Amino acid sequence: MTEDANAAGPAANQPPAGANWNTGGVQVVGSTVHGPVAGGQGATVRIGADAAPAAPVGPEELRAAAEALRAALARLRAERPGAVADADAEDADIALAGILAETALDEPREGPLRRRVGTVVDALRTVAVLAAAVTGLEAAFAALFGQI
Repeated sequence: MTEDANAAGPAANQPPAGANWNTGGVQVVGSTVHGPVAGGQGATVRIGADAAPAAPVGPEELRAAAEALRAALARLRAERPGAVADADAEDADIALAGILAETALDEPREGPLRRRVGTVVDALRTVAVLAAAVTGLEAAFAALFGQI
């Protein structure tokens, strides 16, 4: 007999008879685990009843992402000339410098940062070796201000 986990009805909210049902997290079958266990992207372990501290979100994360991307872009241009079109690399570098200047302010402004992040994304979106760094920059902006 097989059961469809996506089927509607009472069986959809209950594990099959005699089965283990993992709704996310770590499942250990046939062994014992002593101590906390966390697995997967963004997994954390909390011991006790204290609330988990929120991840820090601020201009420093956006600044760090911009610095990392700027360094990666400079390395790529030095190691593989022509890997990024000169005009795109220059646009991205100028925008990244603007992000660094803006995030150094006491209260960075969303509008200029949004435009500069957009310029970087447009200039470097097709450069596969920088894709993770570009995504990191977008994620840092989104954490600070919301979606681009």
